[in-house]
Amino acid sequence: MNTTWQRLTAALALILATSVGIAATPDSVRESAPQSDTVTPQIWRVDGGDMRMRFNESFLELFGVGVDMSSGVLDTQTREFGIFPLIASGGLKLNAPDGSFDRFLDGGLQLRGGFELTLKDGSRIDLRDAKIRASADNPARLELVGADGEAWVYVNHLMYEFLSDYRVFSVRTADLRASALLAKRVGDAALIDAYIGEVQLKAAVIARSREMTPRPKGNATPNFHGTVASGITYQADVLLFDYSMSFMRCRRSNGTTNGCDGVGGDDGEVVFAPSATLLNTNNANTADVPWYEKFTTSPWSYPYMGNDQHPYLVWNMFRIVDGQLEQIGVSGTKHAFLTTNSGQCSNAFGNHVLNKNCSDTYGTGNNDNARDLGPRSEILPASGQWGRCGSIFDTNCDGGQNNVPGCTSSAADGCYSQRLRVRESQLAVAGAQYWTESWYVVLEDINIYNTMGRRTITPSAGGGGWAPGSQSGFTRGPVINDWVDPVANPTRNVELASSAGRARVAVKTKLLNACPAASGLVGTCYRYDYAVHNFDFATAESTSGTPPNFRVTGAKGFNTFKIATSARTSVYLEPEVNFADNDINPANNWTGSVTPGAVEWTAPADNALNWGTLYRFSVISDVTPSSDVVSIDLGIANPQQGVLTLSNSIVGPAGLGNGIMKNGFE
Repeated sequence: MNTTWQRLTAALALILATSVGIAATPDSVRESAPQSDTVTPQIWRVDGGDMRMRFNESFLELFGVGVDMSSGVLDTQTREFGIFPLIASGGLKLNAPDGSFDRFLDGGLQLRGGFELTLKDGSRIDLRDAKIRASADNPARLELVGADGEAWVYVNHLMYEFLSDYRVFSVRTADLRASALLAKRVGDAALIDAYIGEVQLKAAVIARSREMTPRPKGNATPNFHGTVASGITYQADVLLFDYSMSFMRCRRSNGTTNGCDGVGGDDGEVVFAPSATLLNTNNANTADVPWYEKFTTSPWSYPYMGNDQHPYLVWNMFRIVDGQLEQIGVSGTKHAFLTTNSGQCSNAFGNHVLNKNCSDTYGTGNNDNARDLGPRSEILPASGQWGRCGSIFDTNCDGGQNNVPGCTSSAADGCYSQRLRVRESQLAVAGAQYWTESWYVVLEDINIYNTMGRRTITPSAGGGGWAPGSQSGFTRGPVINDWVDPVANPTRNVELASSAGRARVAVKTKLLNACPAASGLVGTCYRYDYAVHNFDFATAESTSGTPPNFRVTGAKGFNTFKIATSARTSVYLEPEVNFADNDINPANNWTGSVTPGAVEWTAPADNALNWGTLYRFSVISDVTPSSDVVSIDLGIANPQQGVLTLSNSIVGPAGLGNGIMKNGFE
């Protein structure tokens, strides 16, 4: 071992030994953990190439900060990204044993051109020709240092891979965040660690300290779901490890004016997006998961030959007021494109197969990138199939990606389309408790409930925007299971399942102070609130072709919900409040009706209970709550498949039923 290698190894050992105190927020814990102390270090050096940057300008405007990128070349397709060369400067050193990135070490990259931040006092922060170096706070981060020697911004949540036979280090996407120093200069602590932009980077690999161990060749293939080897049948079971929600931007109700005015006044539109980390399980039968981005193909002959199969990420927002659970925000679908395979795991098949015990983080920026966000209606989630043909990414089915408008001032809706949007009035309800939820949809995953998670937020207005406020600890599973625990109350939170997908229905009751005057009921009255969450149930009017040239037309969820009653049961549907969806438009509410033996709601043509969505249905009755159960049905009238009904039994106001579960289509 030569002297230089000894010094590099010693330096790396020191970093590994002192990494315990690395801050975990806003980074994921998995991003800060070394692969393993037993892994032999392999020092790589990268230099040259280019960096691309785009900024969340509408967010920065709320702090009086502008961006000048006039020294760069704008991307001709999206007009969002400024492109800047990296000039030879000695290079950035990183540890990447056999091409599995572990951490940055020392050295740096040199930006030619760049950007300036203009502040509301007229001063400027010059980050042209900035140096890009490893962060002293976290070796999984980079920071940009100006000519004044200060690190005003930093980069985290790096999505990285090695391209061109390991000759190029590529950061496909990363978050650009404000440092505490920038927040102090601006004079607003709310800017600390805030997401302000997205970074992409490519740099040439110019040196390695040792040769790589060859990747598997020949007949070696991933153990995808359903593979049988050595008596083991492999199954996909991916966990959501953690996530956090960030405020992105807001606009007035006219759709053009940036910024919101808080509680009261104009009812502005607010956007939130998460950073989310997943983790593959580490069981003997844990399957590898395909991760081939749209418009690429898998090289493996089984089972995804020629298929751009990848997971999808969705996120939601909920509110509980007066004990009633309602969804108030729905995102589009984020199409995943690579996995970093972080943590103590193998990267044997590269960055488009998630190996067992590997983790991956998608940062806030790429979860807010229009070129990766599409409608949920293009996906059949229970089967994990995406209808690329006719999608917003390939409208004419020619196999080439459309130029999707990005988030720029000239394409304002590109900052809001497919995002989780919520109105200020929905965030400003006194006494409300707010929840967010994030969920990875993974092909053939055997347990969807551990692939989703929830936490509370405390939204607050200020400075023309909204902050998510304090966020509670992460809990795996859907919000509906916090509203009613299905383990403690198995007859009050039940699953309705079939091959086309799953839903859950939960019920809570409340003793009313008095029966509504218009109800005709006297004595003691109760409100029965049914929350119905469609997780992954969807049927299409038609499908055609085979992946990747697959088309989905008219994918929808449920459009009827029925609760059985007895002829002796008096029930009342209070106008305006017996139904709640996720918008503030009463014109598309479901219509409720009471008939002998049932209470039923029917959806208008444009507001089905689609996958990933929760609606609430409420009835008032003078029947005392008990442990008796009633039949409930979720239905869909589908031109291709006819009328389908998904049934189960749950606690209800009829006081009838024997509690026997009924699952499946009837």
